[in-house]
Amino acid sequence: MDLLLLAISLTILGAVVLFVLAIGRRESRARFVEARLKAFRADEKPRDDPESADGLRPKQTYSGIPLLSSLLAGMRGSEALALQLERAGVPLRVGEFYMIRGIAACGLFLAPLIFGFSLFNLFIAFLLGVVGYMIPSKWLTNKRNKRTERINAQLVDMLGMVSNSIKSGYGLMQSLDFAGGQLPAPLGLELRRMLREATLGMTSEAALAAMGQRINSKDLDMVLTAINIQRAVGGNLSEILDKVAYTMRERERIRGDIATLTSQQRLTGIVVGGLPFFMFAIFMVMSPDYMSVFLNENIGRIILIVAFGLEVLGYLAMKRIMAIEI
Repeated sequence: MDLLLLAISLTILGAVVLFVLAIGRRESRARFVEARLKAFRADEKPRDDPESADGLRPKQTYSGIPLLSSLLAGMRGSEALALQLERAGVPLRVGEFYMIRGIAACGLFLAPLIFGFSLFNLFIAFLLGVVGYMIPSKWLTNKRNKRTERINAQLVDMLGMVSNSIKSGYGLMQSLDFAGGQLPAPLGLELRRMLREATLGMTSEAALAAMGQRINSKDLDMVLTAINIQRAVGGNLSEILDKVAYTMRERERIRGDIATLTSQQRLTGIVVGGLPFFMFAIFMVMSPDYMSVFLNENIGRIILIVAFGLEVLGYLAMKRIMAIEI
């Protein structure tokens, strides 16, 4: 009966939260569009407006609920989190992402308490609550890194298109427009957004800088730096872009060589890291009474927690060792 009441309570809570978010999103949609358009009007504040973090991005709405949006605007890190969501290509606002983290933390915190309330279960619930709060952030980081990798893989093709267009007599923005129409997402989407911002009133330099900030790619920063230097001192832009594309291809080749040379070490790490879990499962099948001490006794549970923590530390250490910067 207790489990049924808990399930009903969580269902009602989730329904109420989704209802409130739906109402807030519907009421704030027009306000959000108006705020985004104001950022490109000539009579608005200059780009170094202190209400914006860097003058390149318009003021953000952090939630569909105005009161919650104002509260999040006063919190440190809200603008940085909004930028991370934008870099990952996640269509969520800061308030919605915090809500997901809170639901994940509460759900994993309550999971061990279903089996009984004790000091050990409370300790496990606290650990799982922390893990649940960190999982969405880790997912966001991985999604951002994968999106950046896809953009880096498309940069060489983009540079080739832009360079050939410039050789044909087109300007830089026209060449970028052509590349944005040919390339798929995510780079094609970012190029089209940059061109739309330039069309709505931003200077080309500011639009390119805003795109570089949204993507946060070292390879793209190298391209933008080359473009800025060429505009400042002059030179053959198509030749510069060809050299940058050659440098990127060489870096990608070196990354492939490193991945090949370290493949044996990565496989060894997978085998060594998975061996304890495999042996634990084998012993549980062969002699469950012998292994029951790890599940029924507090000292056994503590040993399992410590062993799992050491496994995680070993994984992080090997991942750090294998992360070779190019």
